[in-house]
Parts: sequence; C-alpha cells; structure tokens
Amino acid sequence: MTARQHPSRRTPALLHRLPGQARIALVAGIAALVLFGTGAWWLFQHVRADAYRTTDNRAFELSVQLATQAAEGKEILSDPLRGWPLIEIDRVGRTIAAAGGTQHLTDLPALLPPPPVPPPRRATGSPQRGTVHIGAVDERDHSRFHRPDGTLKPPPSSDTSAEQKALIAHRQAHVLAHRTTTVFATAVHTPAHACRLPTEADRSCRSTLYVLVPSDDAERAAAPLRTPLMAGVPLAALLVAALAWTAARRSLRPVEAIRQEVAEITDTSLDRRVPVPDARDPVRLLALTTNTTLDRLETAVETQRRFVADASHELRSPIAALRYELETALAHPDTIDAHQTLHNALSATRRIHTLTEDLLLLARPDHPATHSLIDLAGLAAELVHEYQHRGHPVSLRARPGQAPVRGDGAQLHRLLRNLLDNAVRHAHTTVTLDITTDGRAHTITIHNDGTPLAPDDYEHIFERFTRLDEARTRDTGGSGLGLAIARDIAERHHGTLTAHSDHPHPGTTFTLLLPGSPDTTP
Repeated sequence: MTARQHPSRRTPALLHRLPGQARIALVAGIAALVLFGTGAWWLFQHVRADAYRTTDNRAFELSVQLATQAAEGKEILSDPLRGWPLIEIDRVGRTIAAAGGTQHLTDLPALLPPPPVPPPRRATGSPQRGTVHIGAVDERDHSRFHRPDGTLKPPPSSDTSAEQKALIAHRQAHVLAHRTTTVFATAVHTPAHACRLPTEADRSCRSTLYVLVPSDDAERAAAPLRTPLMAGVPLAALLVAALAWTAARRSLRPVEAIRQEVAEITDTSLDRRVPVPDARDPVRLLALTTNTTLDRLETAVETQRRFVADASHELRSPIAALRYELETALAHPDTIDAHQTLHNALSATRRIHTLTEDLLLLARPDHPATHSLIDLAGLAAELVHEYQHRGHPVSLRARPGQAPVRGDGAQLHRLLRNLLDNAVRHAHTTVTLDITTDGRAHTITIHNDGTPLAPDDYEHIFERFTRLDEARTRDTGGSGLGLAIARDIAERHHGTLTAHSDHPHPGTTFTLLLPGSPDTTP
C-alpha cells in the first residue's frame, strides 16, 4: 500500500494542472491580497495609533484644565465633552472628586500610580503619563444597579436625577473594569482660602488628579475603517485577479494563433508560416523563432527529397547494368562470355556497395567524432606513399614532424583519401600535398594541376551528387559524394574544408584546417 501523499505536495501538482491564465490570475490575486492586506493593516494601525495619540493629547489637555479647576477649589470636576473617568485623591488618601464610574471601582486608589512630585511654587504640575490595571466593580449595592436576572439596568434617555446619574456611572465602571488603561496624574495645590479638607499646616490642600483614558475612544475612531478595509481588500484582490486573467488571455491569443497554424502545417504545406504580432515582446520572438525553425525544416525536407531523388537516380544505373548482365546471361547462356559477365556484374555490385556506404555515412546524425589521438602528418604520408606505389603522381612537399589531432582515425583517413581521389581524378600531371602547423591548428593543402574551378563552383562542388562538366563521366568520375563526405567529416572534427583556384600554379587547391591537440605523442 502506498503512503498517502502529503497535502503540501498535492498543491503544486494541482497548480500545474490549471491553465496558464488561471495560474497567472491566481498568483496575481494572492499577491494583491497580500499586498493590499499589508497596506490595509498598516493603514488601520496608523489610523488607530493616530487616534490613540489624539486621545492622549486630549487627556493631557483635560488633565491641565481640570487640575486648574481643582486648584481653584471647584467642587464638581468633569469632562465637559466626553465624560472621561477621573478621580482626585488628596495626600492623606481621601477621595476629593470622582466621575465617569471611578467611584464604583474596588480599591482604585491603591492601584493608581504613585503621585507625582508637587511643584514648589505653582498651583498645578505637568501631567505625568502612566498605566493602571483596573480591578473589579464594587457590587455591594448590587440590587440598586442590576435587574433580578443580573443584567444592568438600562440608562435613562432624558432623566438626569442623582439616581439615574449613579446608574450611568455604574455602567461606566463595568466598561472600565479589568482593563489596563492609560492614566494621566497631575499634582494639584489648592490654597487655604479654597481648600475644603486641608492637608497642610497652612490649611492648604495637596492632591493628585488622575484622568483615565478609555481605550474604546481610540477604537471607536478607527472602527469605521475596519469594515471597508476587510471588504475592500478581497474585492481589490479579485479585481486584480480578473484583470490579470483578462491580460493573460489577451497576451496568449497570439500564442494560440501560432499553435493553430503549426498544428495545420503538414509535409505538403511547409511553406506556411505563423503570424508575427506587432508587439515587441517574447511572443513576437517566439513567432520569429518558429518561422526560422520552419524555414530550416522546409530546407531540410527539400534537401532530403533531393537527396532521395539523386540517390535513386545514382543507384538506378549500376542496378540496371547488373540486371542487364544477369538477364543477358539467362537469355543467351550459350553466346556470352561467362567470365566477362561475372566481372561486369561484380563491378556493378561494387559500385552499388560503395554508393550505399557513402549514402549511409552522409545519412548518419552529426554526432561528435571519437577522441582518439591521430597523427595527421603520419596519416597523410602513408596515403601519399600508397598512391605513389599505385602509379599516381602524388608528392608530399612539406610536412612537420607531427600534427596531432583528436578525432576518428578511420574518418580522417576517409577524408584525405576522398580528397586525393578527387585530385588524382582531375589532375593533368601532378598532385602535391603540403602540411603546415602553428601548434594550435594544422593545415593540409592538396593541389592538382587540372582544370581550375570557376568562383561560382567553390561551394557548389561540396553539394551531394555534383558533377561539373562532361569530362567527369560516370565511367571515369565518382558518384558525386566524395567531397560532400569530406566536408562532413571535417565539420564533425570542428574543422573546415574549402576549395579555390587562385593558387600560383594552374589547377585547383583544397584546404583542410583542423584544430590541433596539445598532446605531442600519438
């Protein structure tokens, strides 16, 4: 039993199965969701922090304002705008004033920060910021403020009697209970003429005014943004995903047109080309590359067709000759020379075999040659010696001690032999071979003093099945594949093979250039 695939591994596989535009839209939507979500969170936190700063500034100003009133001996202290909770405690611990539900909190004076240092000559000090964790609500008079089921009694809508004010204050105490909140403490010095409960020897009063900052004020300021941001971020991400889907679909239309055109191209319509969009983008490059590939494919197919036609034409002659000899021998067995007939049949068979071997060599894929170390100078010298003993006018004029190359010895032997065969076939009197080297490359030149080539034929002679004139007949000439095979072998060895007729002496020169090997020992 195979193990169940982990969900995290299934997710990429599912993504790969989606269409390209769907993946683009999904990625764009997720990216937009993360980006907009981060921006919305930053905006909300910025607005929230700004609301807290505004609230703290308001609390600071309120502390200064109420402390001034307390220093003047006013009995009622309260926030005229928002009714923020406050409490004033004198130096001996007595509560002088309380508002906003502080009078209904248990042991609040003991939980507040220590009083700030009083100013030496001023009536009020500068408010000092701190924090306090508020305790529980004093529920000793529970039935006064609660219903029988335990819930708080609702506040009145218009009645402002003392009982109703107490009910409102008790509800405010429940809002403050069990929270950590900011508190501003201000030292107050009330002169003797305005002090009701003296704490000093001169009959003056020293107390501390605490203004508590309700946290829900800042939260209420930032709350209007919460719903729009929570709804707007997903909608914006969906909009981006939809735009990405549309843009990707429009961008992929040329790709679909290219696909449809390529799908309709067959071996009989290789002249068709895909449409090239006007936009300068990778799709245009894809279309241009596709058309270039189709150009090469059309050229390759056309070359292959010509090759097959030429090969069929070349094979037809020796096969016809072989068939003629055999049919004649069967039809007139008493009138033929059996030895001559067999000799002619064997010659035709050899020609078919040679032509077939050449065709197979040219039909092979362009795999790199093997990397044996071959002494090109020694190989050339052996071939020259062989041709001289066969009565051909081949001479070796210049040769270095060694010319090492990396390659296939059999193929390099075939290359030089094809060049020498061609030179011997077309020479009038002599063929010369020169080898030069500069350490990095080796150059072999083979010159024959036959009829020089026209400039237009310098490349044409390397095409398959090429014969230039009537002098190169099928009886004395080759099949037209020797030079094509020679250039093919040279290119497989990362070299070049060229022909020209601007040699100081009349005739034609073939120049073979092959990269050398750093090894000097073959």
